[in-house]
Amino acid sequence: MLERACLHPLSSRVDRLSDRALHVDLIQTSEGLIRMGSMPDVAKMMARFKRQEAMVILPQWRVTQAGDNHTGEEFVQWHAQVYGAQRRKYIGQSNNLSVFYRNLAAIFPFYFDPSRLSIIHKKWLNDWIEKAPVEKVFKLRDVEVRFQKGNILVYERGQKIYDLIASGYGAGAEDRVEAALSTVKRDSVSRPDPEVVVVGSGNGFFETTSSLVVRFGRRVLWIDPCSQPAHSLAEVGIHWDDITEVLITHNHEDHISGFPACLKRKMDRGKKLRIITTETIYEVLRKQFKPLLPQMEEAILLLAVIPGKLLNLNGMHIIPRLNHHFLPYGTLGIKICTGNKTLGFSGDTKFDRRINKILNRPELEGHWFNDCDLLFHEVDFENP
Repeated sequence: MLERACLHPLSSRVDRLSDRALHVDLIQTSEGLIRMGSMPDVAKMMARFKRQEAMVILPQWRVTQAGDNHTGEEFVQWHAQVYGAQRRKYIGQSNNLSVFYRNLAAIFPFYFDPSRLSIIHKKWLNDWIEKAPVEKVFKLRDVEVRFQKGNILVYERGQKIYDLIASGYGAGAEDRVEAALSTVKRDSVSRPDPEVVVVGSGNGFFETTSSLVVRFGRRVLWIDPCSQPAHSLAEVGIHWDDITEVLITHNHEDHISGFPACLKRKMDRGKKLRIITTETIYEVLRKQFKPLLPQMEEAILLLAVIPGKLLNLNGMHIIPRLNHHFLPYGTLGIKICTGNKTLGFSGDTKFDRRINKILNRPELEGHWFNDCDLLFHEVDFENP
């Protein structure tokens, strides 16, 4: 059985919240709970264990084959926006803090106007984030956070209560990835008929996010790689290294949380990650993750799609459309045609006949999927 979420003490003042190969540390202080670092799906884990942080420390960016230690914060903000929370201080050295804030600003503050016809920019980041830039020492009454030569120390009333390096923060992720991979056999069998595996059917708030693997011939296409790829795929019997392409529908965190891990896996093995998406979506991805992986462009083979145009992958035909969803860079729905079978994947979209009639975009209507033998539709909270 693969290790799942758990909470265990490191000391009388520090707990470690772990999810498979990743973890964050929770430090109890007189100024409230401090969370050290992030991880994909951290908002889900905090909610599950009924913890809410007052402050977050941003350590130096680090990426492993399990994921990175900054991705996760978009849905911390969505939890605050939807369910309410206190405003958090984000403590970090200037460069880390500016990259973190810029990445959130690229995806989180966009939403529909009241009519749900156009996308507008909200001031939500200012509602939920208080930036606390620091070079060496952050102090709040009796609590002090010190950044020292790659280490981060937390003191209260002069007594050290946390040491990043001594705690083993971030250690062991790669070993746990390899342990997960060892539970699954490689599969190179060519499929004469399409085969679909649902990796997840949840969202950014609950369970494993919506994610599918489609096999046909020797192609193994992963749509919207979810967090911790080695573990998520192993849980449905797929070896991570059997994936031949990754398709990304858009830049919201619950659809790209596995991307940095997928890229790191390829880079460590001297291979390229084949990505299917639009040029615009890829450009946002590049800006989001290049500070973390400066050589990322050299490790990616982009198969750019154009809405309405067919992409042929050795007999697997992908036809994309642009959805009606609240990101200005576009979001994709797709059809995959394989031989005499067609699979549809609506992607994140706000399906509403009244809105579609006003927008006058026929491809948004349900008949776009009429030729599909099987359709996966992502539902809306308000309009399932």
